[in-house]
Amino acid sequence: MKPAIHSLLKQHAFLVFVILTVLISWFPWYTGGSGFLVFGPSIAGVIVIALTLGKEGMRDVGQRSLRWRVGLRWWIVALFFSGLLLSIAIVINLMMGGSMPSFAFFREGWYWAPVYFLLTIIGGPLGEEFGWRGFALPNLQRKWNPTIASIILGTVWGLWHLPLFFQPGSLHAEMGLQILPVYVIGEITLATIMTWVYNSTGGSLLVGGIILHNADNFWSSTLITDETFQAAFQGGTQSQFDMQLYLISIGVSLVAVTIIALATKGQLGRQARE
Repeated sequence: MKPAIHSLLKQHAFLVFVILTVLISWFPWYTGGSGFLVFGPSIAGVIVIALTLGKEGMRDVGQRSLRWRVGLRWWIVALFFSGLLLSIAIVINLMMGGSMPSFAFFREGWYWAPVYFLLTIIGGPLGEEFGWRGFALPNLQRKWNPTIASIILGTVWGLWHLPLFFQPGSLHAEMGLQILPVYVIGEITLATIMTWVYNSTGGSLLVGGIILHNADNFWSSTLITDETFQAAFQGGTQSQFDMQLYLISIGVSLVAVTIIALATKGQLGRQARE
């Protein structure tokens, strides 16, 4: 690659990543297919890392994806923090006259939850996190403070899901396009929490990215919907989505990330990483 082109690519690496992510992920959708390629962000992230940072960059992202020695407390945060926030939202929802979640998944097969958790990593976080936290977050944090970087990343992350709002049978379509702005806010709050954990664990893509991302998906699907154990394993639809609980959970998350941002003076654990 010519030095001038390589320099230009490095200068606009994040923009190139976003364009590649959209082109790869949305390809089945905008060509008339019914799919949405969730592996788009990871594929785009690996391509851009390889082109801009070479072998050193590939080695670094590989090491970060295996960094598991981060302390027990951060494993607990990654696995259960999203569940804690949703539990608070459930209590508030009940106080506002809402209904108790069905807990159908846990009533039907709670003992399979660890297996389900591990299996869903493949079709979700692994397809995304080598892009979002593997490439994009470190790139953005070199130019912006962690809070601003999280807002930028969360916005892109949320809008990346746009085709799903037009895909019949998807949870996003059930929510409706009018919820997209709120959905993006929800992704910004999650991105901020993940930045905090990622930085606090020394840049662990495994704990602050893959595990936390999957845990958030797990708690959301098992608490906000009435998805059953059987439907989850069969890739069934998620029915009876509790919109009020979802909106309350976004509010709870906003409060949580505000507290975290203020407590860390906007650095979201970056000093710990450095």
